[in-house]
Amino acid sequence: MRPTSLRQQLTRAAMFTTLFAIVLSAGALITYELSVYRSAGVANLRAQADLIARSTAAAVEFRDARVARDNLSLLQKQPRIQSAAVYGLDGTLIASYTPAGGPLLARVPLNAETWGPRYSGSTLEMTQAIERNGERLGMLYLKAEHDVWHRLAVFALIVLAVGAISLTAAFYLFVHLQRRITAPLEKMTDVARDVIDSHNWSLRAPATDYQDVGLLVEAFNRMLSECETRTNELEREMVTRQGVEQELRHADRQKDEFLATLAHELRNPLSPMTSAVALLQMPEASAQTRDKALVVLERQLRHIVRLVNDLLDASRVTTGKLSLDNAPVDMGDLLKTIVEGAQPLATQQGLKLTLNVPSRALHVHGDAIRLTQVFSNLLSNACRYTLRDGRVDVALTEQGSWVEVSIADTGIGVEPEMQERIFDLFEQADKTLQRGNAGLGVGLTLARQIIQLHNGVLTMSSGGLNQGSCFTVSLPLLEREASRPPSVVSAPPGERAPALRPLHILIADDNVDLTESFAEILTSSGHSVDVVHDGAAAVERARENLPDIALLDIGMPKLDGYEVARQLRAGLTTQGIHLIAITGWGQASDREAADAAGFDHHLLKPVEPQDLVRLISDSYDEFQASRPGDLR
Repeated sequence: MRPTSLRQQLTRAAMFTTLFAIVLSAGALITYELSVYRSAGVANLRAQADLIARSTAAAVEFRDARVARDNLSLLQKQPRIQSAAVYGLDGTLIASYTPAGGPLLARVPLNAETWGPRYSGSTLEMTQAIERNGERLGMLYLKAEHDVWHRLAVFALIVLAVGAISLTAAFYLFVHLQRRITAPLEKMTDVARDVIDSHNWSLRAPATDYQDVGLLVEAFNRMLSECETRTNELEREMVTRQGVEQELRHADRQKDEFLATLAHELRNPLSPMTSAVALLQMPEASAQTRDKALVVLERQLRHIVRLVNDLLDASRVTTGKLSLDNAPVDMGDLLKTIVEGAQPLATQQGLKLTLNVPSRALHVHGDAIRLTQVFSNLLSNACRYTLRDGRVDVALTEQGSWVEVSIADTGIGVEPEMQERIFDLFEQADKTLQRGNAGLGVGLTLARQIIQLHNGVLTMSSGGLNQGSCFTVSLPLLEREASRPPSVVSAPPGERAPALRPLHILIADDNVDLTESFAEILTSSGHSVDVVHDGAAAVERARENLPDIALLDIGMPKLDGYEVARQLRAGLTTQGIHLIAITGWGQASDREAADAAGFDHHLLKPVEPQDLVRLISDSYDEFQASRPGDLR
C-alpha cells in the first residue's frame, strides 16, 4: 500500500465522514418523502373511490347503466385517472370509463374481496365495495397514474446538489483547518529528515501557536538536544576506541589466519606417514624398505612435534607470521625425498610421476620443513586432480640467479577467472570438478605465504578446464662450492638406555594405544609394568601393589591425575615413589598445579621413548640416593 501523509489522511477522513452524513440524511429524507407522497396518493384515490361508490349505489341496484356512466364521467376532471369500472355482484360490467375511450382491461370476479390500493410500476389500482345500508351491491374499480418516481428523481437531484455544495464547503474548511494543524508536524518531519540525512543534530523545529502541537514540538526539540549531546559524547569515545578496536580486529584476524595455517600444516605429514605404515604392513617388504619406512615415520613425527610446539608459541598468534629455521637446502635432494613420498599416491591414482633435476647441486637459503610442506602440498594436489593414466612432471632448473621448480600435470585444470583466486584463503575451484577430499582451501594460500617469506614467487598457469595446470616456484639461488649435502637428515638414534635394575612401574592413561606402547618399551627394558585406564583404578592398583614409579595422565575419567597424585601422597607410604605427569597440558599454570599435587616430573605429550627411558634412569639414580636398600 502506498504511504500517505497525515494531511491526506485527515482530509480523507473528514470528507468520508461528511459524505456519509449527507448520504445518510438524504436517504432518510427520500424515504420519508416517498412514504408521505405514497400515503397521500392512496388517500386521495380512496376518497374518490368512496365518493363514486356512494353516488352510483342506486344505479347499481337498479342496473341503470346510463346513470352509472354519468357518475364515472365525473372522473374526467381527474387527469391522473386512467380507467374506472362498476361491476355487479355477478361480476358483470355495468359501466366503465377511460379517458381515451379505449377498452377496459380490468375485470372483477364474482363476490371478490376488495383489494388495494396497490402500486404497479407507474400506476395505482384499487377496488371499492358498493353498498347500501350495509348490503353489498357491486364493486368499483379505479386505476390512476402516479408520479412518485419523477418526484423522487427531482428530490434526489436536489439532495445531490445540496450534498455537493456541502462537500465542497467541508473540503475547503477541513483543508484550511488541517493545514494549520499539520503544518507544524510537517515541519517537524522535514527537520527529522534533514537530521537523518545530514547528521546535523543542531537543527530545531519552529514553534507554533497551538498549545497541544506546541508541546509536541517542544518535546521534539528537547529530544534533538539530548541526541546532540549524546552523539557528541559517543563521537569522542569512538575516537579513543577506534584505535583499540582496529588493533583487536587485526589481532583476531591474525589469530584466525594462524589457526587455519597450523591446522593445515598438521595434516601434511600424515600422507607420508600413512605410506610408511603401508610399507611396514607389506609382508614382502625388504628390510631396507622397512628401515626406510621407519626413517620416514620418524622424520614426519618430528615434523608434527615441531608443529604442535608452534601452537604453544604465543608470539606467533600476535605477529601472524610463520617463523623460518633457515639453512642451506639442496633442492635436488629435497625434491627427491618429496617425490619418493608421493610415489604411492601417484601409483594408487594410476599416474606417471617423473622428476628431472640437474647434475649440479642447486641450493637455496630456506627452511627445509616449510619448503617440504609447500612442494608436498603442490605435488599432492597435482596427483589428486589428475585423472588415471595422466602424468605429473616435477622439474628443477636454474634460471640465472633463481632456482625454479615446476610441477606440471595433465589434470582437470583451472578456469581463467579462478587462476588467481585459488590463492585466496578458503577459496576453491568449482567443487563439482574436484575429486576426493577438497580440503578447506588453505594449502595454496599457505604455500604462497611461505614462498614469499623465502623472498620467492609462486605462480600458476592453466589452459582452462581439462587442460592441465602448472605451478612454478622461484627461489633465490644460494651459491655454494661444497658438495651436495643431504637435504633431509634423519634424526640421530636415541641414546642407549643405561642398564637398570628392574623397577615396578604403574602406567595410568585412558589412551590405550599410548599405554600399550609405553608398556612394551619399559617391559623390553626389563621393568615390571601395570597398566590401568582411569584414575580410580590407578589408586586401587597402587594400594594393592605399591609401584616405584607412576606415570599418570592428567585428563583421566573417574579421577583426574591431580587427584590421583594427592591420594597417593596422602594415603600411602610413598617416600620413595616417583610420580610423573604425562599430559598434553603444558602451560606454566599446569606445571604449577602438577607440583602442588605432588608430582616429581611433568612431561609434555608426545613423549620421545628415549626421553622416557632417560627419565626412568634419572629416577633410578634418585632411588639409589633416597632408599638404597629398598629397590626391587
